[in-house]
Amino acid sequence: MKYLSQMTSVPNFSKILVASRVSQLRFTIAGFLGLFLHGSIVALPGGILLQWQAEFGADFGIASFYNLFLLGSLLGISLTSKRRQRHPLMTLSCSAIGFALLIASALGLQGLLVAAFLLGLGDGIVTLQGNSLVGELHPKRRVAILNWANAVFGLGAITVPLLGAFLPWRVVVSLVAIIALVSAILAWASPPVQNLSLQGKKIPWRQVSIFLLIVMFYMGLESSLGTWSSTYLVYLGRDITLSATLLSLYWGCLTVGRMTLADWVGQKPAQSLSWLLFCSLVVLGLSLIPPLAILFLLFPLAGFFYGPLFATLFALVQEKCGHVALSYLLYAAYIGKTSIPAFLSLLEDPAYLAYEFIFLALVLYILSFQLNKHPQSS
Repeated sequence: MKYLSQMTSVPNFSKILVASRVSQLRFTIAGFLGLFLHGSIVALPGGILLQWQAEFGADFGIASFYNLFLLGSLLGISLTSKRRQRHPLMTLSCSAIGFALLIASALGLQGLLVAAFLLGLGDGIVTLQGNSLVGELHPKRRVAILNWANAVFGLGAITVPLLGAFLPWRVVVSLVAIIALVSAILAWASPPVQNLSLQGKKIPWRQVSIFLLIVMFYMGLESSLGTWSSTYLVYLGRDITLSATLLSLYWGCLTVGRMTLADWVGQKPAQSLSWLLFCSLVVLGLSLIPPLAILFLLFPLAGFFYGPLFATLFALVQEKCGHVALSYLLYAAYIGKTSIPAFLSLLEDPAYLAYEFIFLALVLYILSFQLNKHPQSS
């Protein structure tokens, strides 16, 4: 009887195991696709801006679009940061993104501004929960898998401008809406947050603060390079087409760095990030500061070294400080990527831009030493 009982229990166990693996794969794909969607949304305005201006006029309210999007994003992060249940929030947020994009496509300018807030709201939830879900599904390889997921984000950011160069903007928006609806289906019945707040403990702010500072300065530097590097290279006398090409290569190298360095960084995250930040500092110095700027073609290589930074920090905060702390990481990212480029816009002489870039890179490298004082990720 005992033998028969064991025999009958084995197939049931196998079915459970297979079902578990299938569910893990489905939710992993949902997280990856959600981050592809996030990259698509972030790149959408820039990728089809010229078409919007041609249809609605040069001054059609893009500032209002960004402000409404930012407000929705911050609200989305706030709504989801302390919730243990992901279902049905992830499905609803992806659906809201798809619905907002279809509104924009159907109603034109008015629909675009109405959709901006909904896009931000859904994107804030998807960004936090997509990263968090992938990290929790793969705890033993959290750093590596999250870097791959953020590489998919980069693919989304590259794909939309490419589509916008060949297709009408309404077609591009509709394609992104389809991706959002597929994401909504895959995210149905997503598992709850496992590590909400480290078993009820308060957030360890002394430990979290260093992560927040690094993310804030990194996002500020990344956004500043994306906004002002072409301006600076043109100031140095480089061709505007070449400058734009180097910036595109920078974003491509960022994605390649996430994919190829993920496993190496995952072994010893803190030490690895220190080395990568040092290499990035050297590359920026060689490629941007006169008279060394004759090596300006090296500039995209900085993106390769910066690639694994955000996903690795996200993984460490998730493991050490819990899900609730992740929202503050994203708040720091938004503060950095909006305030620091805005500050650089106050500089009247483009010659100072390179020194500001190097200063931010140096601050990041110095802050990375503090990471080594904390225990390593398992």
